[in-house]
Amino acid sequence: MKRVLGVFIAAVALFAANQPATVCAETETIDLKALAKKARPAVMLLVVSDANGKEIATGTGFLVSSDGKLITNFHVIEKAASAVAKAENGGMFPVEGVLASDPKNDLVLLKLRAKDQPFLTLGKSENIEVGTRIAVIGSPLGLEGTLSEGIVSAVRELMGDMKVLQITAAISPGSSGSPVMNAKGEVIGVTRFLLLGGQALNFAVPVIPTRAVLKKAQKVSVASPLASLIIDDHDKVFTDPNYLAALAADDAQDYVSMLKKAQTLARQYPENVDALIMLGAAYVRLNSYSDATVSFRKAIKLKPDDGLAWYNLGECYREDGRVDDAIMAYKQAIKLQPNDAGTWTGLGLAYAKVLRLNDAVAAHLQAVRFKPDYAGAWNNLGIAYGKSGRTVDAIAALRQAVTLKPNLADTWYNLGVAYRQLGRADEAASAFAQARKLNPSLFKK
Repeated sequence: MKRVLGVFIAAVALFAANQPATVCAETETIDLKALAKKARPAVMLLVVSDANGKEIATGTGFLVSSDGKLITNFHVIEKAASAVAKAENGGMFPVEGVLASDPKNDLVLLKLRAKDQPFLTLGKSENIEVGTRIAVIGSPLGLEGTLSEGIVSAVRELMGDMKVLQITAAISPGSSGSPVMNAKGEVIGVTRFLLLGGQALNFAVPVIPTRAVLKKAQKVSVASPLASLIIDDHDKVFTDPNYLAALAADDAQDYVSMLKKAQTLARQYPENVDALIMLGAAYVRLNSYSDATVSFRKAIKLKPDDGLAWYNLGECYREDGRVDDAIMAYKQAIKLQPNDAGTWTGLGLAYAKVLRLNDAVAAHLQAVRFKPDYAGAWNNLGIAYGKSGRTVDAIAALRQAVTLKPNLADTWYNLGVAYRQLGRADEAASAFAQARKLNPSLFKK
């Protein structure tokens, strides 16, 4: 689901203000010895050289097929003329070329001159929970086969549909492109090293865009030479240091720095939609919705069929109190991305602001139709039902929300109020107790 640059939370309280949710960590353990024995043979050190044969970079990659298909970060081979992959057992495999790439998510699929190799399988990262234990095998500073352990400390949406996993396992230069694995040894992410003010931020790209790169490669019969890899004007933004610095500043909540980097980026790429969306996001972080609106409208002028830009514009209008304009923008976004639950959620919240409660219910029903596991959409549906006097329906929707995500304190509170309105005292008390456990401040006078 596409959210508004990871900024606006699609939930408002029915009877109380939003409160932060509590994070529940997983207790699953990883057999590190067994995982290392299984995975290390498929993880390789990449040594990248320029046209003169001079080494210019090192990184990590991992095999995803027995015939030498290897995933790594795009930036590792961005300026390469040649590269070689070194296996744990000392084997050396020349890189034949590029099969597919995704500069925005910093991914590339390379083809090695190899066969009958061990490889890693891809797992699922769609619904990964904060607290999930993970392991990373990389090549920090060229030290191949280095194993580190940690957890997923956050799941973030940095730019529209660009999602990243923040992890506690260490990522250093040379670890870029390492596999992030779950307890089963399945790859759930690919590490991406970002640096802000001297502080390393440990990120990983979820496995979903990795699957997309592999799918793209199915149409390619011959790998393109590394030296022929040319980044077009659109993709240059994603490898620009200012773009990466803006992402890192966003995660560090240093929004002033984010804005400065985004402004520089927009000046460098005035005709680039993604640069303008980054600038709009920075303004949103600083609650400057009027300036953000200008950026998103410029993006739409450049690309009128960009549903995400229309969606972002709708969110800005809604936060700025321009609800009629917000409804118009959301409807335009829905024409372009009719199955997006986040867009329907935004429309429902806008309708609720002007007390068009039946329309709000209808919009939130569409949101849960397209994303049944979206707890926030069920929460908003329950809120809309409650405001329209449909208390029984509100209870059903709110219960679905806490079933999907039990740590929603404000939803438990709203559920308690709804039960109390129907005279179901014991159930109300139980819901209130759960809300108090998760967030005692809800009950402060």
